[in-house]
Amino acid sequence: MNFYRISPLILVAVLVLGAGCLEVGRSPEGLHQPLDRSDNRPKLLTFGLYVTPDPEQNPIDPPERFTGFHSALDYEVFGDEIGQDVKVYAICDGEVVYRNDVEGYGGTFIQQCVYQGQEVTVLYGHLDLASIEPELKDALKAGDVIGILGEHKTAETSDNRMHLHLGIHKGTDIELRGYVQNESELEAFIDPSVVFDYE
Repeated sequence: MNFYRISPLILVAVLVLGAGCLEVGRSPEGLHQPLDRSDNRPKLLTFGLYVTPDPEQNPIDPPERFTGFHSALDYEVFGDEIGQDVKVYAICDGEVVYRNDVEGYGGTFIQQCVYQGQEVTVLYGHLDLASIEPELKDALKAGDVIGILGEHKTAETSDNRMHLHLGIHKGTDIELRGYVQNESELEAFIDPSVVFDYE
């Protein structure tokens, strides 16, 4: 049997790189996934996707009424979750800056956070507004329960399907748009798929 001597520097490098690999399955910067099983959920409306109500230009069946470039990421529910309580979690540490019923979303919740040293607002859309317990100016920690998703095709979701619309906007302004009309406007947003390193 042959034994090889390993330089202490090489050993340290291997250990450091190995530790970095162990972090791959975790969310970066102490962020938390917005729903249980987020990694495995279908994500039909991706960030930057241009959609119209035309079935040829919309992955949702039946298509919804919106037109534009999607400024967020939609997390779909699994079939066995329709009619069930699906918890929504804060993805980051930060203060509650908005909670209200909004046309196109139903229950809407916005939190102010810092991502990679930059202030951002995080919009969680299509929630059951009555289930949202955090109040304005409450400080949340990543992983705190915000509430539950609104019921499928009801006023709670502004008559949309049951899903989570997660939008991340640069800066501290409250931005409610889920779609923008010019692709260049997407530069004001951050793709959640990049934040959570979805493949």
